[in-house]
Amino acid sequence: MTKSPRPRTPSPVPGAKSFHNDGAKDIENSHMARKSEDVDVATFMREHLTPRPAGEGYMVPDNQYIGDVEKISGAKVKAAIYARVCALLNKISKRIYDTYIEAGVALDHTDRVLFLDHHTGPPEAPGLRIKAKPDIVGVFGTKKSMKDFFNKKTSSYTGVPYHRIITTGECKPEADEGAGQAVSYTCQHARARLDMPGTYALFANVRGYRILWSDASEVVKSPFVDWTELDLLEGYIRSLYFPPKNHHLWDPTISSPVVLPDAMGEGSKAHWTIAYNGNTYSDCNPFVLPRSWGRRTTVFMYEGGGNDFAVIKDAYRDDARRFEEATLINDIHAEGIFPGMVRLLDSGNVNGEDGTAIVTALPADRDKKVVHCTKKRLVMGSRGSQFHLAKTVKDVLKATYDAIEVHRALFKRRRFLHRDLSMPNVLMYPEHSKKTMEGKQFISDPPKFIDEILGESNDNDDKCRALLIDADNSASLKSELMTDPALANALREELTMRTGTPRYIARAVASGEVVHNKLSRTFSSMPSLEGRAKEIYQRVYGQESYDRYEDSAGTFHGGRASSRKATDVTFIHRPDHDVESMFWLLVAVFLLAKPLGEPDYSTAKLYDAWGAMQRHTIAAPGHSDTREILLSQYNVESWQAALHPGLSCLAPLLDSLALQVQPEYAMMDPAPPEDHLHEAFRRLILEHIVGMGDTDIDLEVGIERETEPPTHGKRKADEDPDQDNRKKIKHSKGNRSTRHHNSYSLSK
Repeated sequence: MTKSPRPRTPSPVPGAKSFHNDGAKDIENSHMARKSEDVDVATFMREHLTPRPAGEGYMVPDNQYIGDVEKISGAKVKAAIYARVCALLNKISKRIYDTYIEAGVALDHTDRVLFLDHHTGPPEAPGLRIKAKPDIVGVFGTKKSMKDFFNKKTSSYTGVPYHRIITTGECKPEADEGAGQAVSYTCQHARARLDMPGTYALFANVRGYRILWSDASEVVKSPFVDWTELDLLEGYIRSLYFPPKNHHLWDPTISSPVVLPDAMGEGSKAHWTIAYNGNTYSDCNPFVLPRSWGRRTTVFMYEGGGNDFAVIKDAYRDDARRFEEATLINDIHAEGIFPGMVRLLDSGNVNGEDGTAIVTALPADRDKKVVHCTKKRLVMGSRGSQFHLAKTVKDVLKATYDAIEVHRALFKRRRFLHRDLSMPNVLMYPEHSKKTMEGKQFISDPPKFIDEILGESNDNDDKCRALLIDADNSASLKSELMTDPALANALREELTMRTGTPRYIARAVASGEVVHNKLSRTFSSMPSLEGRAKEIYQRVYGQESYDRYEDSAGTFHGGRASSRKATDVTFIHRPDHDVESMFWLLVAVFLLAKPLGEPDYSTAKLYDAWGAMQRHTIAAPGHSDTREILLSQYNVESWQAALHPGLSCLAPLLDSLALQVQPEYAMMDPAPPEDHLHEAFRRLILEHIVGMGDTDIDLEVGIERETEPPTHGKRKADEDPDQDNRKKIKHSKGNRSTRHHNSYSLSK
């Protein structure tokens, strides 16, 4: 890597917190580390290694490596086995390299694969918190080119840059056949080598060894074999020179890493150059790093100067998935730019060195539990900041209002359902590259956003304060798709899938079944507006729109409570589930926020509330939702106790929103309009913004409150400064239906 003197200018980008989250996890006990080998040696060699070319020149004499194997088997201490395994690997590598050179075979690298004893220190990984030390690393190079990393005192190498490492290995002197540590090295490799779609790894001990292949689908282990059987080892090293089909060691579109100052001001970070469809994006800052398996999403920021930027997203798409992100986004903008939705500059497959799409290696038909994936790239001309970087309370509320309006319009006009509204995917302070407007115009009848409604100025080209991104989990329910019965059934099945981000996912989506608890049939009427808020609403949307959602006798949001049993109702992802996700997003933002210049004042109620959010997982059906307590047991006073005292004015709003989220609307017959919860949120947020008048509350940008109680004498939680006043408030001991006159409870 080379050093670049050019400074980086911080800019608001999605996923800013991920700059500090390297995502490193101890996977020693993960299912990937524990799983046994999938196939026998012959199958592993056939499916995952390059075969030896025909001809006597490529044959390895049986007695060539007897002495090396005996030295490995006789190793009694760790210090001995590292060097001895490296010696054997280097001898095999040199022979393979020499035979190719003698045969006149063109190699991509002028140097051979060199294996180094690296057990005394971790590799260099700028911007990553990687402390693990692979015992062996493989590079393309010579001892002379690696001399700067050699430590004479330990007779080993240390600090070799990860961007030169192509394979790693774990060695043990004991007769241990495990490979968990070797698996963990492939995790780190995936995060450090963004130009390597897949990687090989080695596990060895005094008795024998096994080879691993890891890509976005999974990690595959060979069986453990004795040192007398070296065909597997030779195939592993040969594959580093010439990978077999569908084993993509290199992404040729990503190259030339340089080390630049981190955009958040913390140390340095490796940046990359990306060449795609005739365009070159230099010095791309990776601010979302991939996990080892799954979609393996990686996001880069390219700064071209001025208003010329690009957000580049690489991800592996399951070939069996019905909807493709780029197709959905392009369809949304087909009739003109749709305000509030991310805009694309380019998209498509990422091709490997052979010109075909980069895919995962495991045959899709061999194991139905393993998905076959293709690497996709989106080049986006839109970006923004996550909600936790909000400057003021009004900014949060206005962005929320606009996000809900965008989601509502997308569903009603495009039949597009996002299905993953969350902190990373709903952004504020949006920016759009000037290139997104070239030869394009906006849709003819855009939604009305909050600044237009209030008569305030807005510098955004689409007048929207929010930006929805990431359509990975989204679905299209366009009428033409529903006319085919088979396709319609497949789409309905798609909507029963549990997708989303755990902290923000709707309760029914998380469990895969309709919510059925004491309060799930406690329905609240559509909020009514008064005074200036009502005047603004009627002026902008009209009296007819207001009346359309008003309740008559016995209705709630236009629907009616029924005696239907929860077991008779099939869960399906609905638009109101995404609105519930926006509620959880607001809860997360306001629980952690604190006014500018104010002390923390963390309280026990905050610890409880945040714990309920933090502990939530997408569990099996029937498991209780830890967040339910925030709906069933929290009232205005509870929210006041959980929020920073300087934000206690938001407690009535959160309480009112919670009442709207609480019921299970699938229990209604007839059902309310599809956008009923959008409307309820629209009214409540508008009412609160209008009620704030010209006042606003500045927030500490990106600085969050303490969410865990102090331990072992460390920081003491600040006492609630409004505690005495709270004691004077009469607390209701009833459930929510007794606290609100406009709610209705139907017993099961």
